Amino acid sequence: MKVNEKRKLFGVTMRKRSWNNVLVYVILIIMFVFWYVAPPMKEVDETVSEPSSEIGLIPDDGTLATIEMPDLMLKRDNGEWQCANECRLTNQQISGVVTHWLSIKMTPVDVQATDKITDVLLSFNDGNTARVELYASPYLILRLPNQQQNFKIENLHVSQLLGR
Repeated sequence: MKVNEKRKLFGVTMRKRSWNNVLVYVILIIMFVFWYVAPPMKEVDETVSEPSSEIGLIPDDGTLATIEMPDLMLKRDNGEWQCANECRLTNQQISGVVTHWLSIKMTPVDVQATDKITDVLLSFNDGNTARVELYASPYLILRLPNQQQNFKIENLHVSQLLGR
């Protein structure tokens, strides 16, 4: 073996080829350490805006079939909304009430709701139902009793939801 084939570093004597292997493994370990300590920056899509805390009541995949209130029951038959019981609303008013229910935007709040207005039962084509409660104070609040959660209705007035 030739003399210059061996290298000595920090008291460790190895062949040149072995030191190359050690250097490769040390560099790999350093790369992994930097990868986990400072991961690469992800590209941010600037077209996506900040997520809003506003949410909708009716899911996009759920098709609303009926809206039941104590004095009003609206039902969808053959793609058209109609009153299922005696009704004082015109077809245009019925369409407006349904449109308002479908377009509800609400924000979660941590306030105690008072002055209950009414209960509303929403039924969907897939057989699911949702019971919601409307409250008047301190502002228009929609309460989901199953989730024990209150939401402030942002874009509507109570008369638009009840057809009054």
